[in-house]
Amino acid sequence: MIPDQVSNPTAFHANALVIDGLQAAPMTAEHFERLRLGGVDAVNYTTASITHEFAEAALDILRLRNTVARHPGRVLVVEHADDILEAHRSGRTGLIIGLQSAKPVMDDVAYVEALHYLGVRIIQLTYNERNLIGDGCVERANGGLSRFGRRVVAEMNRLGVLVDISHCGERTSLDAIEASTLPIAATHSNAKSVTPSPRNKTPEVIRALADRGGVIGAAFWAPMAYREANTRPKFSDFLDHVERLVEEAGIDHVGIGSDLGEGESREYYEGMFARGGGLYPEVTELLGDWYDFDGRMVEGLESTVALPLVTAGLFQRGFKQDDIAKLLGLNFLRVLRQAWASTSPA
Repeated sequence: MIPDQVSNPTAFHANALVIDGLQAAPMTAEHFERLRLGGVDAVNYTTASITHEFAEAALDILRLRNTVARHPGRVLVVEHADDILEAHRSGRTGLIIGLQSAKPVMDDVAYVEALHYLGVRIIQLTYNERNLIGDGCVERANGGLSRFGRRVVAEMNRLGVLVDISHCGERTSLDAIEASTLPIAATHSNAKSVTPSPRNKTPEVIRALADRGGVIGAAFWAPMAYREANTRPKFSDFLDHVERLVEEAGIDHVGIGSDLGEGESREYYEGMFARGGGLYPEVTELLGDWYDFDGRMVEGLESTVALPLVTAGLFQRGFKQDDIAKLLGLNFLRVLRQAWASTSPA
């Protein structure tokens, strides 16, 4: 039963500011319509492939900008925090150009400025494996942030690019939190205390992130949300993660980072994340037969259009209106505004 504090969760969701911490869905006219139906005002969009170096990433960004130019009534590119408010006001979706891998930075911190110039506003320091910046979450050595990585973080702070540690290893995550002079994010991770996936964050990382003003986005991806390895996670399991993240980080430091990839091909996905195989078996080897391309998301949260159900579920769990508004977007907006302060127009 929905608490008395709101009579219509759907209307509340439609009026709320909604920011999705990460999606990797191909940006097409069909997906723009899904974003509209889901009430998404802004989304951190994985714009370049995790394998692309600078030149290829620049072309990926150009292609996105060309797509946006063909659909000006539906989407806009976000370069400042106020662009998110404009998207909300105008009924469009703001696309935040983000990278899930710092590979385009290559071995020269100057590329951070070049990427910022092209419109990149979020960079994840590592994907799952090791790079020149630090260790990803599947590296057994659990090395921390490198000297070069500290220079990259400092340059991101200077320019106004949000530091993302979602796929980073434990030590790299803690080092990045400590090195950054501005709040950072785990845009799409869940609680490791609930689901022991290498992609999730420990209470230590979550507390450190919150203590420095950051935010963590609760994700729909099934390998990060299951309660039992042999059972596909249900909607209630996702809400359990939200509640645990709020317990560990505090209500001001949790958002939604769906990690949806609607429209991606089955072949591409299974090449990356086949059960017990693909490029990252460490992430999927513990999962049961339920896990495949069709079961890769929490049951009931397979599409962006399901986001209003999250709002209804939060009300059902007893969250207050002001707190739900924070979870849906205001917490991410605060961190983005702080991280992008040097980018803000005069």
